[in-house]
Amino acid sequence: MALALLLMNIAATAVFTTTLCYYYGGWKKRHKVATLVAFISWWLPALLLTLLPVDIATTFYRSCILSNPNISLTQTSGVVEGPRCKPPLFHTDPAVFLLIWHVVYWGSQFLTWVLIPLIRSYATAGDFTALGKLKTALLDHVFYNASYFVIFMGALIYLIASRIVSFEFRYLKVLLITTGNTWGLFLVIIFFGYGLVAVPRSLWLAGNPVASLHQAYFCLSKRNMELNDEEDKLKELNLQIIEIKNRLPANHPLQPFVLTVFKQTQERKSVLGASCDPIGTPVATVDISNLSVKTLARMHRSLKATQQRCARALDLYNDAVQSALWIEDVNIARGKCFSPTFLREHSDSLNGVIQNFAPYLSTIMLRIRWYWYCYLRLWLLRVLALLLALTSLLMVWSECTFSVRSPTLSLVAGLLNAEAKQRDYLLVEVSSFLALGYLSFAVFYTVFHLRIFNYYRLVGNHHTDENSLLFCGGLACRLAPSLCLNFLGLAHLDSHLSQTTLTIPLSRIDSTAQPSTTIETTYTRFMGHLDIIPFIAKGFNVYFPILVVLLCLCTYFQLLTRLLHQMGIAELMDSPGYKLSVSGDSIVDDVIQDGRLLLRKERLLRSQARRIQSSTKVDIDKVQGISSRVARYFNEQDFSDRVHLLRDTDGVTSSRGLMNDSSGANWTNPHSDWRPVEFSESAIQNEFSLQSVKDARKSTYL
Repeated sequence: MALALLLMNIAATAVFTTTLCYYYGGWKKRHKVATLVAFISWWLPALLLTLLPVDIATTFYRSCILSNPNISLTQTSGVVEGPRCKPPLFHTDPAVFLLIWHVVYWGSQFLTWVLIPLIRSYATAGDFTALGKLKTALLDHVFYNASYFVIFMGALIYLIASRIVSFEFRYLKVLLITTGNTWGLFLVIIFFGYGLVAVPRSLWLAGNPVASLHQAYFCLSKRNMELNDEEDKLKELNLQIIEIKNRLPANHPLQPFVLTVFKQTQERKSVLGASCDPIGTPVATVDISNLSVKTLARMHRSLKATQQRCARALDLYNDAVQSALWIEDVNIARGKCFSPTFLREHSDSLNGVIQNFAPYLSTIMLRIRWYWYCYLRLWLLRVLALLLALTSLLMVWSECTFSVRSPTLSLVAGLLNAEAKQRDYLLVEVSSFLALGYLSFAVFYTVFHLRIFNYYRLVGNHHTDENSLLFCGGLACRLAPSLCLNFLGLAHLDSHLSQTTLTIPLSRIDSTAQPSTTIETTYTRFMGHLDIIPFIAKGFNVYFPILVVLLCLCTYFQLLTRLLHQMGIAELMDSPGYKLSVSGDSIVDDVIQDGRLLLRKERLLRSQARRIQSSTKVDIDKVQGISSRVARYFNEQDFSDRVHLLRDTDGVTSSRGLMNDSSGANWTNPHSDWRPVEFSESAIQNEFSLQSVKDARKSTYL
């Protein structure tokens, strides 16, 4: 029974990981080998995090058996005689756990340090042959791991010269684990400092309709600027490639490679649209005298990366439009009586089926959904944010006090010990799973929102490239072992960090056991203790978690955001009390207003597209494709066209006032005395020259 439950746990983790990988990456548009490796690199850390609570409960159960003289354990059958110690639900033999930890840990390390860097380099290489891509991947892999190898060899030479360790395999294994976990724990602490604050804050902001609307406008404007930047870079690259193709003689030896790169530009044009077409762009001078295969390979690699970023920016822009439309419609509905119009516009196929077969039930469902999205959901998000904020405070307290041996100040250790005294090992499993799950969610929330120079980025709805999937998979393989080790420290289940670990009488120690008075988890037995290097044992793993407090404070007060804002970079202060400035010179306010006008433009374009669809009976998918293409046409216009819309009736540039919608609904800003800027549909048509939009639609149909 226990083995069947263990297999069910493994299968459920695999299903969850498959769903997550499909949501971000998909299977049809990605390389099969890269997708499979990404799945394994996500599955192994998830398996480690879900099985550790079972190992903890089993450890408490073994401690109960060995510390109670009235209970005997049959070695052959493994059946416990006596009612006082009941096995946990997922009770598994420690030998099975030891085998699982070996496979999971060393498999994840092989993926992190060997396989994932090779596949990432191979997938992004611009060489024209498989052998050339493999050579490039091997060279990148050597440079990637050279620094880590130097650090490891330096630590090994220091330990051998200091006679702290001997040159034996078991010491080398623990040293490898120690160095890997040290780097992983450093990243875990940093991600704790951001995630433990960002998770409850994001829920609180989601429950604030005005802050959510500001955030949606700001995000839409930023996505629009990112899309424009990526399209400009792609246009420049396409222009260089076309210039090389036109100037290179037809019988030149490099002409086949140039045609391969040129074919890459034509294949993605149907996906990215005509906005990335270099027609009309000034011709740049390209020097072809120093042209070589390596130069073309670098250009090919840069082209593939730029095309991926441009496609991702387009998807992010479309997602931002959909999200902003929904949030704005919800805010409009909150200012009215029951009006389910926006729910009908955003309805799905299930609502259509209910409308056809049960119209009365459909009306009831619309009313329930209206109250849910307009009121109940917002209050539920705020309550959940407060609960998670309290949980984050408790976790930070436990991180700062888990090294205190007596009294037990770590709340995680106190909770698990209290449940173990009641011999409720199912509750131990559940509590460990929830506590470790929240810490894991805080860490991987940071990973999933991580953005490194716009190169690694996870985007939902199948918009993530293989490079980002593999990077996050390798990062998860590094973080999960250190995260588990940190949680065992919080629970006081590492005897070298705390002497309160499951102490049992000496008379009950089995003759074959190690001469110790403590019972530790199988995971600790496999990983060993991080006490080889004195700095790691006495400083890093004990007192370094105190830095979580400093990082949490920096995240709470948004020090980095404030610094970027002072440097002139537009960053939204996403606190619930954010107020539009009255001075009229705020960069953030202008970005928010620009996003609001972009959304109006998109709403008007979609309204026009629906009229065309209803009049010409064209397919809805083609009509929806028009909106994004025409929107990108507007994005190419000069920025001064948008600034003209930010002027109030007195002729002063302003971004203050009401958050207005074309339907007439508005939200008054109580901290502003500025009058709203009102625009009619005819004014917007004149401003944005909608006749050109109609011409673009006609050309699209043709």
